[in-house]
Amino acid sequence: MQLKGKNRLDFSGMNLSGTSMYRAFAEGLDLRNAVFEGSHFEEGDFSRADFRGATFRSTMFNKTILTGANLDGATFVNCNLNRVNLVGASFRVKEITETVVYGIAAWDLVTSDEMKQSKLVIEKTYEFYSNLIQHGTIPMMVDDIELAQFIHYLNDHKKMRDTLNILNDKGVLLLGRFKDGGLERLYSIREWLQSKGYMAMIFDFARPDNLSLTETVVTMAGLSKFIFVDLSGASVPAELQAVLSQVKKPVLAFGDPYALFPDLADRTWVRTIEGDDTNLLGGLEANLSEMEKLHAERILQLARRYEKVG
Repeated sequence: MQLKGKNRLDFSGMNLSGTSMYRAFAEGLDLRNAVFEGSHFEEGDFSRADFRGATFRSTMFNKTILTGANLDGATFVNCNLNRVNLVGASFRVKEITETVVYGIAAWDLVTSDEMKQSKLVIEKTYEFYSNLIQHGTIPMMVDDIELAQFIHYLNDHKKMRDTLNILNDKGVLLLGRFKDGGLERLYSIREWLQSKGYMAMIFDFARPDNLSLTETVVTMAGLSKFIFVDLSGASVPAELQAVLSQVKKPVLAFGDPYALFPDLADRTWVRTIEGDDTNLLGGLEANLSEMEKLHAERILQLARRYEKVG
């Protein structure tokens, strides 16, 4: 009844509450709108299975493969997704709450802004959220499954140091205008930088609830190796003023400088790209080694400073 990549069995709409599935090969199985309450998945392969609209309550998963599965519209309440492989899964669920997500693999996970996420436990445990609360334990939780591992690392002071080191070694903040083709220019620069191994960042998303626009830009700058700025942006002077009053990062500028732009050299290292758009990427490539050199000098300065303090 089973074929590689496709399963002829139809379990759609079935109530599978209380069932235990141990090492099941269920690749491509149809489980649309199925109900799982008090169920247990153990080391099974449900790759590319169809779980659309399924309901999971108090259900335990352990080392279960759900790569490429479709879980759109599903509901997870008080579940444990211990070491579940969700790589490439469509996870536009209706709701996921009070669920342990420690150890999941979420590369290329497809989510949506409409899905309700809350109380996702990021501590290693084989218990349910309800059991932890009953024992008087308040676990560490997040409200976004894709950020779970990142937040877990930040909570570990040693891992947080490593995370910040990686960001500062790869990050590049891109500032400039968004209108009249400006954003497209920044996107092309980001794509080019990513091809060179950098993590280019553009503030083209909604402002975080607990940060102002300026605070968001400054935070992103603090996580960057250097800043690339298109000087044609109307907000650029204020953004650079705010950033360089808080952090010292090398600046690589393109375009016609505003009146006070030369004064930035009093605060940090500034380099410019001459010419028009046709020379932009070439000028960026020609200055990368200089940006790396300035970044290395900054690291050396900090090392000497804190060596004296120590």
